[in-house]
Amino acid sequence: MRTEGLDDHGRRRMPPQSGATLILKRCNRNLRKTLNLVEEMIALADQGDADREDVGCGVLYGIIRDSAYKIQKIAEEEIRRHQEKGWWSKKASGQQQMRP
Repeated sequence: MRTEGLDDHGRRRMPPQSGATLILKRCNRNLRKTLNLVEEMIALADQGDADREDVGCGVLYGIIRDSAYKIQKIAEEEIRRHQEKGWWSKKASGQQQMRP
């Protein structure tokens, strides 16, 4: 059974570019979601830090921020490995540079 917009392996079909069909693998889609989550974590840490009223919250938001950057580093390394394997097109990825 085939689901609309997915290939036989459950990967989402991307619109053709330059005559080629690009397929977003599930593992790459999850890496994108991870980077989106990192952005949300950093935004939450920034907002929480700005709104905090005690030191305990500052510790919490510092941990969230530090964890986000660690996750980001690991995810970006994994994306690089996928690119080396030919599983991730830099052009098709829409990957954005994030804060260090």
